[in-house]
Amino acid sequence: MDFEKSTIAFEKFLQEYDTNDEKIKLKEIHTYGVVEAATAIAKELKLNAEDTYLAKLIALLHDIGRFEQARRFNSFVDKDTIDHAEFGADILFKDGRIREFIETNEYDDLIENAIRIHNKYEIPLGLTDHTHFHCKIIRDADKLDIFRVMAVDSMTAFANVEESIMNQENITDDVYNDFLNHKPILSAKRKTHLDLWVSCLAFIFDFNFSISLKIVQKRNYIDILINRIQSQNLKTRTRLEEIRKIAHAYISAN
Repeated sequence: MDFEKSTIAFEKFLQEYDTNDEKIKLKEIHTYGVVEAATAIAKELKLNAEDTYLAKLIALLHDIGRFEQARRFNSFVDKDTIDHAEFGADILFKDGRIREFIETNEYDDLIENAIRIHNKYEIPLGLTDHTHFHCKIIRDADKLDIFRVMAVDSMTAFANVEESIMNQENITDDVYNDFLNHKPILSAKRKTHLDLWVSCLAFIFDFNFSISLKIVQKRNYIDILINRIQSQNLKTRTRLEEIRKIAHAYISAN
């Protein structure tokens, strides 16, 4: 299990795509950001070499379906295109490309499940303890780097919308009320691009490890992401400030 070899294989995979494209570049950088986050979680949890490797490999491959999604549809909105997690797992395990990244098939079920599940609302029952554990790691690592992406990348690349349009939108009642009740937000409830933004802020309610909340707090992601929205609507600005207050209180308490 050599992560350097896995990374070389990933770089070779990327040669199939135009890495000058904004969306492709975003996902390339995001992939390595998730690897970094998974590594930090593994270190905090004092994982052995085997589990550290698996955490990093799953992070490296978790969004492999995004690249073809971007090329085909120029969008990362799954409900309008494809489920990128399912598609990525199919590329790896139905098309057989997983062997490009890891020689042994010993961990195939664990890796495939972790990738297929990483974007789902919740982890399903019936998994082995080992698989469930790695599902938790990739879900936290992915969410942590999505915060970074939201903080530094263009809204067009992330949410497929101009910033000026986002600033005119509302937060719908269902999304707002779920946030107030500390609930992760179902993608089906999103009606506006701003709903997407708020649902990502609600990732804090779905973290599995305390280190993840500590990283969000240390990097001041809540304030940075809320401050990026310069809403022209008083009701929306008021709701964003309430979301800010609730998020900070939740992180401090947990």
